[in-house]
Amino acid sequence: MQTEMSSARFIMKNKAGFTLIEVLIALVILSIALTAIIKSSSQNIKDTLYIQKKTIALWVGNQIMNEILAGLRKPPLAPDTLSQKSTMLNETWSWTAFMKPTPNPHIQEINVDVSQNTHLIHLVSYLYVQQ
Repeated sequence: MQTEMSSARFIMKNKAGFTLIEVLIALVILSIALTAIIKSSSQNIKDTLYIQKKTIALWVGNQIMNEILAGLRKPPLAPDTLSQKSTMLNETWSWTAFMKPTPNPHIQEINVDVSQNTHLIHLVSYLYVQQ
């Protein structure tokens, strides 16, 4: 009877549950995993916003470049620049444009820079100019 009681106590002791150390280790592992997931999500959101700003800046730059190519805007020759602000998607964008001569006197290089607090995009195109 004594042996049966001690073996029953041994069985009950092994099935009592997790120790405090085991629970703390599980919580540490869980917190590390959750921290990594939150950091990854945060970085993903920042990257998405940056790509969104670059895309809108590209649209603004393309609009200005097309207006220059269509003859609606005439930027000055470098080192002078044409600097203005445009609004697209309820945001204000700063841009500068200038033209540079190329070795071919009939072709001029057009440069457009778009920024919003920081420089985001630089576009280059060429324009045939009849003399």
